[in-house]
Amino acid sequence: MSIDESPERAEDVAPGRGRGKTAEGERRSYRVVRDEQHAIVRQELLLRFGTDGRIDAHEDPIRWRRAVRTHPLGGLVYRTFIAVLGLALIIAGIPMVPLVGPGWAVIFIGLFLWSTEFIWARRVTQFVKAEVKAFEQYTMALPWKLKIPMLLLSAAFGWFCFWVALLITGVPGWLPDQAEDLLLRVPGLQPA
Repeated sequence: MSIDESPERAEDVAPGRGRGKTAEGERRSYRVVRDEQHAIVRQELLLRFGTDGRIDAHEDPIRWRRAVRTHPLGGLVYRTFIAVLGLALIIAGIPMVPLVGPGWAVIFIGLFLWSTEFIWARRVTQFVKAEVKAFEQYTMALPWKLKIPMLLLSAAFGWFCFWVALLITGVPGWLPDQAEDLLLRVPGLQPA
């Protein structure tokens, strides 16, 4: 469904209204929860930007930004600045993903900056928002016997990413001696 099509009201999409369980307490399938969250996001985009899907400078809720964006030259300079800054953040964040650093956070900040000026970036951020919200709603409704393996797998994946980053960059020398000694005992991280 595109932004031009009028989706149903968010509360009519599914009886759970954003929860992972039905009114009777039964767990809903991930697909149903996901479809519901995407319908909510489509409705938000439609309400905010209308059927033409444009970010109107005259309706900007932030006064200083509205003044800059409505000025013919100022709007072009501001939009160009946001495009370049967002691109710089995304380019800087890409090598941080496999290395030690907040790579995904930097990439999402760049994408968020773009979403203030470009509707396609707003759609991407709204898509990510719907996916995260759907996963959150679905996992919150899971019983503990299914949550515990997911938590363990998440912790194992996080440790694996940390280990690979240390394998590539080495154990930092600025760590306290006890932490450095502990990390140097981990297989593969011993100095050559």
